[in-house]
Formats: sequence, C-alpha cells, structure tokens
Amino acid sequence: MGLLMRKSFYLKIGLLIVVFALTAAAHPLGNFSVNQYSRLEVEKSKLKIRQVLDLAEIPTVQAQAEIDENKNGALEQNELDAYAERITPEFARNLFLSVNNNPIAVTVESKEITVESGAAELPTLKIKWNLSAQLPDNNSVNQVEFENKNYAERLGWNEIIVNRINDINVFDSTAFGSAITDELKAYPQEDLNAALAERRAQFSYTSGAIPENAKVLQNRDGHVNVAVQKDRLAELIAISEVTPSIIFFGLLVAFGLGAMHAMSPGHGKAVVGAYLVGSKGTPKHAVFLGLTVTITHTLGVFALGFITLFASSYILPEKLMPFLSFVSGLLVLYIGLTMFKTRLFSALGWQNDGHHHHGDAGSHSHSADENENGQNHSHAENAHDAFTHTHDGNTHSHLPPETVSWRSLLGLGISGGLLPCPSALVLMLSAINLGRIGYGLVLTFAFSLGLAATLTAVGLIFLYGGKIFSNSQLGESRVMKTLPVFSAFVIACLGAVICYTSL
Repeated sequence: MGLLMRKSFYLKIGLLIVVFALTAAAHPLGNFSVNQYSRLEVEKSKLKIRQVLDLAEIPTVQAQAEIDENKNGALEQNELDAYAERITPEFARNLFLSVNNNPIAVTVESKEITVESGAAELPTLKIKWNLSAQLPDNNSVNQVEFENKNYAERLGWNEIIVNRINDINVFDSTAFGSAITDELKAYPQEDLNAALAERRAQFSYTSGAIPENAKVLQNRDGHVNVAVQKDRLAELIAISEVTPSIIFFGLLVAFGLGAMHAMSPGHGKAVVGAYLVGSKGTPKHAVFLGLTVTITHTLGVFALGFITLFASSYILPEKLMPFLSFVSGLLVLYIGLTMFKTRLFSALGWQNDGHHHHGDAGSHSHSADENENGQNHSHAENAHDAFTHTHDGNTHSHLPPETVSWRSLLGLGISGGLLPCPSALVLMLSAINLGRIGYGLVLTFAFSLGLAATLTAVGLIFLYGGKIFSNSQLGESRVMKTLPVFSAFVIACLGAVICYTSL
C-alpha cells in the first residue's frame, strides 16, 4: 500500500513538472485581457462579419457575478445563453459600419457562447457572432469603413482581417487579408508591446476592374502561431487533490517561481544593487529590504484581488497597474535624488550645511614646512580608510555616511513589491473559485517570499562584493570614491524611466 502511495505521489509530481514546463500565458496581454477578432467578407450585395470575443480569466471572473443568476457558483448553459442575449444588441450597436460615408445597419444572424478552461482551471468566456450588412448592388467602386468600439477601455488583442468572395476585388485596404490567431484560438509568442490594436479598417471594393495605381489586398508576413499554454504558478492551485505532500511540494515550487520571476526584467534588482553600492549596509539591511518586498507584494495581490471581485464597477484592475507602476517609479526617483545629493556632498567633503569645515574657525590652513606639498595633510594608512584623513588634527571622510537610512530601505522595499504579479492574482482568484482560500494564501506568500529572497541575495552579493573591492588596491582609487555617487544617479534615472514607461 505504501508503495502505491509513493508511486501516486511521484506521478503527481511528474504531472506538475510537465505543467510547469509550459511557460507562456494563454493571452498575449495576460489574464486581464479582453481580446477581439473581426473578419469582414465582401460579397456582391452583402458584407458578412465574423466577430469573436475572448475574455481572459479576470474579466470572466468579473462577468461571472452577472451570469450566475442562481448563485450556485457554476456557469450553466442557460445562464450563458441569457447573458449572450443581453449583451448582443449593445455589442452590435458598437460595431460601426459605413459604405460611401453612409451608415449601414448590422444584423445579428447567430451567436454562440462557450466556457473554456484557463489558467488554474478558472473559466474563460468566448462568444462568437455571425453578422451581416446589406451593400449597394452595383459595379462601381465603393468605400467601406469599419470600427469596433466594444471594450475600448480594456487591454487586449484586437485583430481585423478582410476577405473577398467570388469575383469581388478588394484594394487600398488598411487591414490585411490573412489572420494570425485563427479566430483567437492560438496567439503568437509576442511581448506586451507587440499585441495587435486593430480596431478600425478602411478598404475599397468593386465587382469590376480595380483602378490604376490601386494597391491590391495584401496578406501578413512574419508571424508564427503557437499553441495555447498555461500559467505555471496558477496551475499550483488547480491540483485535483490537495494532500500534505502536495502542499509542501507546491510551496517549494511557488517559492522557486517567485525567485525566477524576480530575475525577469523590471523587478528592482538594478535599484537594489545600485542602492547598496558604496553604502555602509549590512546583511540586516538586506534582510529588512527582502521582508518589506514580501509583505508589500502579498498585500498588493490581496488588494487587487478585492478590487477585481468587488470593486471592478468603479475601477478596472488593469487601469490600476500603470498607476501603481508610476507610484513605484516616484519612490525610486525620490530615493535616488536624495542619495545623489547626500553622496555627492560627502564625496566633496561638504557637511550638511554645504560647507567644507576644517578646524574651529572653518579655515583650511597648512604649514609650508610640513611636507613637500606644503600641507599638514595626514592620511590614514588602512585601505578601507583611504578617503579618511586629517587636516591640522581634524579628521573627516570623503565616503558616504556610515549608516543606511531605514526610511530609504522601506521606500525601496515598497517600490519593489508594489506592483503585483498577474499570475499571483490569478492564483488567488482560482483559490477563491475552488474553495481553497487558505492554500491560495500560503502559495501567494511563498511566491512573494521567493521574489524577496532573490532581491535580498542580490543585495548581499553587492554588499560583500563592495567590501572585497574596498579592501583591494582598487578601493584606494578615485573610481571607488565616485562609484557611490554614480550609483545614486543611476537609481534616480531608473525611477524616471519607470515613471515615463507607466505614463
């Protein structure tokens, strides 16, 4: 019996590893996205429109409260059909169509709504419409304008293609004649900035010969479709049976995923390293920084999950993310500018009042017979005191202050954890959906802990690496004197870049 249990456990681990090996998200803009596909087919006297709406996990969770009329937690087909019936008239009205500058009415011929399994077994909605519009029946050149105004405020993939049927010629089109996603079934492996934003299309058509110098309908080039894949972190909560061994393994994996997530671009590694370069930081400071990131990130996931479930009528989660990014950038910019001022004044030997004092009277006097330079200028002999020296018995240092500001560390930690990972948010929503809230909480905390552990390790590496350099001959060079000032300037620049990117 024990052997069978062990085999079952190892089988589950093997299945989990296979799931975790799949790295891409199902939607190009992640779990917040509302994605749309439009295909326009021109016939002699009719324009056919194939419209597909694909709601990712989080928009589906937001719509679930309206769909689930009997409040049993399930999306039944009769409830889905009723929901599609309710939203179809407004959806069709938001499809603007005109021919030769004359608005044309769009008629709904059929509709279909289905639920598919997304990340962590959360549902995703897909609605398909077949629509049509009457076109002028003539052989002259006609110009068509189409615009999809649905969900204009939501992030997502928006794709429009134009096809021609039989002997109709399409030309001078702003849309292409070939698709990328096969009606949103498989998205290309693109980054966030490469998602299509095709909401408007203009083209001309005729059943006769196309005019001279007209540009015929072109197909797309250079795009490759990839299979829909799953979110590694969110799949942790969707295991069919939760046992103590699975919980332990899930915590380890969540911690590892958090650590790997911290290594991806934009998670504060450069800021942490630049902050600790040239400072008198200790391992205690690095650990405090890591704990601050952990707590901030965990609370951020909980807060954004609350907004997604209960306050989405007032604020959209994806609209909040750029704001959080901007606040994070402001914190980094403020810390960087403050450090730059302090370290620059220290490197120049100025005190807090901006003056370089030597002696009681503030004068900088030297005896001509004290050394070959005519200065009574005694320097410390130890390598780590290369910038600490005395003038007429008064000792001062050109290095940054001995202590690290706890307030700056707190601000840096908050900025590093302020922007929640969408995968962690999906994990929390799935835990609520599956009734595993406690397990979801500890997995989210483990993920945040892994994120913080990586940033803490980066801080320790810079701390000990700085000590090694300061004890070498390089530590006595002018480079080591100016490096802290330069690193503070880098932090300020990074903060400014974060703010600019969020805007």
